[in-house]
Amino acid sequence: MKISKNCLVEIEYELRNPQGEAVEASEEDGPLEYLHGHGLMLPGLERALENRSAGEQLDLTLEPEDAFGDHDPEGLFSVPRADLPADAEIVPGDLLPIELEDEDGNPVDSLDMRVIAISPDAVDLDANHPLAGVQVGCSLKVLSVREATEEEVAEHLAAADDQHDCSDH
Repeated sequence: MKISKNCLVEIEYELRNPQGEAVEASEEDGPLEYLHGHGLMLPGLERALENRSAGEQLDLTLEPEDAFGDHDPEGLFSVPRADLPADAEIVPGDLLPIELEDEDGNPVDSLDMRVIAISPDAVDLDANHPLAGVQVGCSLKVLSVREATEEEVAEHLAAADDQHDCSDH
């Protein structure tokens, strides 16, 4: 079966930074399953996987707009050091979970932000994906392809909506 809209696709993958270093791979958490044709995968990967079959392997390079997008300067934040636990060991490169609040100050979600600099008064954070704004190398292997049931389509789309709603806050 060839990959097309509403197929459940299982892949093994490795993402590499511009220096060729692996930064994310399915061997950490197991193969990735996604619903094809609904924009739930990186745009360049979804296009590259269209009409492929189980067993096929791909090596490609994605431009930022086909991967994690451009680096957004609005994703940079400075948090007063006093707002973080005094005993927290914070190191540049670490991911810090930052609580997101609604207009009334009620917590609504948590977002991991990368520490980019530390001073006695503040910690500078970046909410951009670490691969935003750069070419991404990808190695993929299609493990399986099958048509999703209506229930599976609904489940995958609902899960994506839930993630999207949380990132809007």
